[in-house]
Amino acid sequence: MAGLTVFVAGLDFVSPVIIPAGPGGFGTELREHYDLTALGAFTVKTVTPHARIGNPPPRLVDTGFGLINSIGLQNPGIAAFLDTVYPTLLPFPTHLFLSIAGETVNEFEGMARTLAGVEEFDLLELNLSCPNVEASCGVIGVNPQAIRDVAMAVRHAFPDRPIAAKLPFEVPDVPGAVRACEQAGIDVLTLFNCPQAVRFDVATGKPFLARVTGGFSGPALKPLTLAKLLVVRSLTHLPIIGMGGAWTADDVLEFRCAGADLVGMGLHTLQDPAEVCVIAHQLATGSS
Repeated sequence: MAGLTVFVAGLDFVSPVIIPAGPGGFGTELREHYDLTALGAFTVKTVTPHARIGNPPPRLVDTGFGLINSIGLQNPGIAAFLDTVYPTLLPFPTHLFLSIAGETVNEFEGMARTLAGVEEFDLLELNLSCPNVEASCGVIGVNPQAIRDVAMAVRHAFPDRPIAAKLPFEVPDVPGAVRACEQAGIDVLTLFNCPQAVRFDVATGKPFLARVTGGFSGPALKPLTLAKLLVVRSLTHLPIIGMGGAWTADDVLEFRCAGADLVGMGLHTLQDPAEVCVIAHQLATGSS
């Protein structure tokens, strides 16, 4: 196997493997303890206009073949993030992506305008699809007009670097959502956020999670994700960051067969970040 370097949205990636928003936190701990240079990119967990405490516990439940999480976009807000967290990450050892979420077009636009003046990150990802919040930032991605409105406002406020749109697994109008991204000037599609799922405790009859539902991730999701990626690839030439079930190097290759350019490894990052870095290196160099 030859080494897999990737060129996406004007950026060279040493490996197709990235860490998506969420599992690696803000990157501080991973950067201190692991060599991240083999990764294609690292995505900081999603930041919102104001601080969020997240959902009440319990927020994680094992499914035996995956994980359901209900974190709820816990973060300090964009101002505190830029003041206290971001400076500690720089310089970052690989491409750095930032992720933002808001409840309105104005919130997305305001954060994008702020970040347009911030240097040393390479791509801005719009989280249009969080499955773990009640607010409208969890459902923008199911409405093509809402996607278009947010993306166009962000593109105007953030003109000089690539923008990715992270869409929900359950997007009902896939062609409409893809067309909206293309028309608004989105550079990359991030596909997909976690589908909603639930588990019950049979001893009590109640859900394990305090919020009842959460986002499902894990190897069992891979065949479903690949089928949806194949559909999107038939609709667009936009670069795709595929995620949802990738666990091994062969999984990454399957994602690329389905049309993904870069591949996010989320749950595996939670379990073993070092192994994710090894997989990234293997794919970058063609080694086994």
